[in-house]
Amino acid sequence: MAPVCDTALADPLMLDKIDKLFACGVGELVDLPQIVVVGDQSSGKSSVLEGLIRKPLPRDSGLCTRFATQIVFRRAKIEGVEVSIIPDKDADAQHAARVRKWGKKANAIE
Repeated sequence: MAPVCDTALADPLMLDKIDKLFACGVGELVDLPQIVVVGDQSSGKSSVLEGLIRKPLPRDSGLCTRFATQIVFRRAKIEGVEVSIIPDKDADAQHAARVRKWGKKANAIE
């Protein structure tokens, strides 16, 4: 197997391939690069992520995440956000198809 160069994980095509592997469930069989942030409510998880990405995340005193959140970052010439829902692997097919159709994109981050 060829060695992975230091810039391989900065390559958008490589990152897209890794995302596709995650989507297929390969992450359960093979270690793929990822960061997991866990902790009690209001313990600073968002602050850790903000420190990594150097961007503010939405904050609201009444806001509390009640489900797992996956954030994928990419370097790009144009800053933007794309939001989608990934259904649980055990969700029924009809529900999974319905939530996969939902999505939002924005080209400006304020």
